[in-house]
Order: sequence, then structure tokens, then C-alpha cells
Amino acid sequence: MSDRKEPRRPRLSVVLPAYREQDVIGATLATLRDGLSSVASGEDLELIVVDDGSGDATAARASAAGADRVIVFDANRGKGAAVRAGALAATGDAVVFTDADLQYPPDRIVAVLDHLGDAAGAVRAERSRTGDALLRRLGTRVVSRLAALLVLRGGAFDQQRLRDTQCGLKAFRRDVAHAVFGRCRVDRFGFDVEVLLLLSLLGIPTAVETVEAAAGTRRSTVRVVRDGVGILRDLLGIRRRYRRGDYSSVAADD
Repeated sequence: MSDRKEPRRPRLSVVLPAYREQDVIGATLATLRDGLSSVASGEDLELIVVDDGSGDATAARASAAGADRVIVFDANRGKGAAVRAGALAATGDAVVFTDADLQYPPDRIVAVLDHLGDAAGAVRAERSRTGDALLRRLGTRVVSRLAALLVLRGGAFDQQRLRDTQCGLKAFRRDVAHAVFGRCRVDRFGFDVEVLLLLSLLGIPTAVETVEAAAGTRRSTVRVVRDGVGILRDLLGIRRRYRRGDYSSVAADD
């Protein structure tokens, strides 16, 4: 008979997908530890950085800054792959993913976590459009409408007006995170829509929180256009798999 104690489970795991973030990752980790201390501190907070094939000092600086776990990809696989790896490695009672440039500061993360519990197994944030460039607002709206039309129509999200499927701040109970990300296949930016589809198919109640991105962290309009093409390709792939029946056994397997 062993007297070994089970390792203590963190209250919160924060997953940070990172690509060439060597200049900010240290400050991001310090800000999260300080800003999330009201909900999780010390061993209660698990910070996971997933280096998506950066090829720079991102991983080394994350380790030096005290990340609890650093996962490194040999090559760039995409944000979806990075979030999936981090979420499946997470051990906290709650699992959040957010951007490594801290587009959504700790107080926004806390606001999202406030909704998580028995009544909501997941929470998705939607960005306030205040201060966004016209092209970015239009791009976000178009992607969300296409997601609703091509993928999410007829599911649980018909009852919600999907204004922003791509917001990079979402939270889950650990069991929900593992169930969803264990079934995800999309490696790049369209993974958010696949996550929402799986939440719907699994019957997971999902809450919504409106957040405002921190000033100075929004991506350029050129990036918005380029990413939009990739997202459309991902959406069509999700729709093809859905029509083929690849997701048909999800609810039955739960």
C-alpha cells in the first residue's frame, strides 16, 4: 500500500498558442500570474505555452519566465493544432485558451470564467466592435455568417446570434475541453468553428461574454484578409466532413 499523495489539480489552466512571440511571452506570463491571482494563484494556476514551430526563442523565454509546461512543435502546424495540444495536456478544473500577445487581458478572462459551471460547460467570448477597422468588422461578420450557414445551421447555436466565431478567448470545464479537442481535426484558424460544432453535437450548454480587445493588439487588415481565405477553406472542409457523417457518432460516443 502506497502513501503517495495524488498530485494537486490546478483550478485553472491557461493555454497560450504562440508563434514567434519571443518579445512578449515573458511579459504575458507575468501579467497572467498577477492578473489571475484572484481566481487562481501558485499551484492553482497552470500556464501552458505551445510553441507552434516558431524557430526563435519563444520556447526558451517561456520556460525562463516560469511557464508550467512548454510544448514545442518542430514545424508550424497552425493555431488549431497548438490549442488542441495545450487543451489536451491541461489538468486544471477549468481550461481557457487565449492569445500569447494578451489581446484579452486577465480581467476579460475572469469575466469569461464567471459564466463557467454546471449551467455552462463552455463559454465563448465575442469581441466588441469598438475601435475595430471597417474591414476587420466586415471580415468577422462574414466569417460568422458563413459559419452559421455552412456548418452551424440547425444546431444549438441557431438560438444565438453568432456575431464572432473567431474570438481567441474561450473557456471550458476540463471534461468538456478534453471531449471537444479530442475530436477536433482542424489545425488552423477555422478550428473555432469546429469547436462550436462539437459543443452543439455534444449538447454542451455554452454561455457568451462580450469582451473588448486591448488597445494595440489587433492584427492588420492584410492579415485579416489572408486568414479569411484559410478560414473559408477550413469551413468547407468541416462542412464536407459533416455531410460525410464523420461527426455523426460524436453524441453517441459521449
